[in-house]
Amino acid sequence: MKELYEKYQLLNIPNKYQLSDVDVVMKEEYLSKEIHVKDMDFLLEPENVDKFIKCYKLDNKEILDKLFTEEEKQSLIHMKIMNEQDPSDPNNLTEFEYTRIQNGEYLVVFIGSMDGKYIEDLKLVGSSSRLFDRLLILAGIEKEDCQLGNIMFEHYLLALSNLGYLD
Repeated sequence: MKELYEKYQLLNIPNKYQLSDVDVVMKEEYLSKEIHVKDMDFLLEPENVDKFIKCYKLDNKEILDKLFTEEEKQSLIHMKIMNEQDPSDPNNLTEFEYTRIQNGEYLVVFIGSMDGKYIEDLKLVGSSSRLFDRLLILAGIEKEDCQLGNIMFEHYLLALSNLGYLD
């Protein structure tokens, strides 16, 4: 961890990205579609719906293929087999859509912000460690929290490392 921290100190990485930057990454890099939070709120606990101001759906097959690790792709294959053996009820929207997400057909990202400027909360529905790491980086961390021993900062350093920022 100390080595990652030393590499981090040499770089000029923003501690936080603005929501407008996140929007560009989500739409241009991941070709995601912005969807109104209320249209996907069935994927959230009712008490959490109001925490989120943005929602993105990632369903481009080429992008998804790049986002899933080999291990995640193997898990998706097993999940598809299990879901085929016990199909979801197409009349139950939540169950049907969760099955599609479990099968790797799409991912959903919810972004929360109190100030409308920076990410303060996020939720990834679906499994992609690469996307999760990227979201952690975009959410950033406060400068005063950038200390070894702080578990949030260490997760942030690992995300930077996993995506090659500290190479």
